[in-house]
Amino acid sequence: MQTVSEEPQAQIERPDVIVPDTGPLIHLAQAKALHLLHEVGGRVVVTDMVALEATASLDKPGAQEIQAWLDVGLIPGSNAPVSVETTDVGRAFLTARRADPAFRWRGAGELSIVGWLRDEVDQSSNAVLIVYENGRVPRMIGDYGVSADIDILTTRAFLEFVERRGIIPSAEAYWQRIVAVAPTANPDDAVTMHRRRRPSAH
Repeated sequence: MQTVSEEPQAQIERPDVIVPDTGPLIHLAQAKALHLLHEVGGRVVVTDMVALEATASLDKPGAQEIQAWLDVGLIPGSNAPVSVETTDVGRAFLTARRADPAFRWRGAGELSIVGWLRDEVDQSSNAVLIVYENGRVPRMIGDYGVSADIDILTTRAFLEFVERRGIIPSAEAYWQRIVAVAPTANPDDAVTMHRRRRPSAH
């Protein structure tokens, strides 16, 4: 496993789980493993843009499973809650789509989650675990200077994290389910850690 950090850090114990691009949702859905997102910590968050991208065409791989997961997660009192957060990027996309149904916005999901992180996570003490496949995500979060305790994991690294928690017996078995149906899934096993700067004790 590749770990990138300025200094050794303890793992986050009860994080919010955030999914900033559709890749992890699609591939976990194909492996029948979306429930794992709920089993490692607190709430599960996607933005309006990520939800739109993942379910726009229900005939695409994993889309029906993701829609069903969202439907259950959005029921008040659900034991597997999902928070779909409204963002400026999502609102702008829907406005553009009404004017031009063929409108596309590359990277909109990642942009929406970075904006949400800055607006919401910076204002709280919550720790965050981000599961991604788009390789731009760690750099985007670092460049935008989000002030929070964040572990950023690829889908494959997330499965290993879940195995270490004793939730599943074999991360490799789940990963093989994914590559059997999605051989182009991001194979990286990488973790990037960011920790908010804390005042030095003097």
